[in-house]
Amino acid sequence: MTYFIAGNTAVENTRSLAQSALPNAPQQPYDEPAARNSPVRARLSAVLRTAARHELRLADRIDPAPTCPTPAN
Repeated sequence: MTYFIAGNTAVENTRSLAQSALPNAPQQPYDEPAARNSPVRARLSAVLRTAARHELRLADRIDPAPTCPTPAN
């Protein structure tokens, strides 16, 4: 147990130093990000939907989804 005293003391000193420095840390002003325009958001959504549709089409060409045969009446 005596071997860990120096390590524990170092950890406790570091924690106390860090905690004492936090309240005095300089504060940076936070600027709210500008809201995207509605046309930009709509266009971006359309591009993402198109890309997803294209990927799905390619995936279906590479490995088509199995179709179940219709049961006989």
